[in-house]
Amino acid sequence: LSIPKGSSHTMYKIITILILLVILFFMVRRAFREWSQPKLDPATPGKDVMIQDPVCKVYVAAGTAIVQELKGKNYYFCSQDCARHFKRESM
Repeated sequence: LSIPKGSSHTMYKIITILILLVILFFMVRRAFREWSQPKLDPATPGKDVMIQDPVCKVYVAAGTAIVQELKGKNYYFCSQDCARHFKRESM
């Protein structure tokens, strides 16, 4: 069995093209994942993040907290009473 002279060169071309295609695939996949993921507001905590109530200092999960916006900032409270108290004190 003899290997033709050009086949070695052709094999390197095929391997190079395959490697480039694999790299391109991963680059496109990564770009698509970053594009498709929703962008979260860094000022908005996740549902499981524990946040301290500014009135009674109790920690409450952001997903279950009472949220009130005052002067453009969100505040998180453990109860309506704490939210009302904070609103009265800040006015």
